[in-house]
Amino acid sequence: MKLTFLALTLFFVLNTLSEAVPVMPNETVIKGRIDEYCLTSSSLLKIEPEITLCKLVVSVENVEGVKGPNFLKGKEGQSVTLYSKEKQPVELFGKKVKITLEYRGDERGGLFWIKRIEIIE
Repeated sequence: MKLTFLALTLFFVLNTLSEAVPVMPNETVIKGRIDEYCLTSSSLLKIEPEITLCKLVVSVENVEGVKGPNFLKGKEGQSVTLYSKEKQPVELFGKKVKITLEYRGDERGGLFWIKRIEIIE
């Protein structure tokens, strides 16, 4: 009986640990300069089905939390990589921009996704 209880408890714990918990809804606005622009395959990020993603690397100058946790708090002066399922204009490269973004993922990891972007300089 004790062995069965132990086995069931272990099964429950392992099964619970394998379930990923998604991150809370969030939204952050950053201002910064686009330092890198490229198109990449989602399969390189282990995202299926395979699609083309737009990848931007932004030097962060200002961070403002809007809703939920602010995953970029204190990242001023650092670079952050952002993704978009929509192709962004190449003209963004080198420009100062204001980007509304969200972090999507779970405790195992995630990515920053662009919701809106506008050139401010």
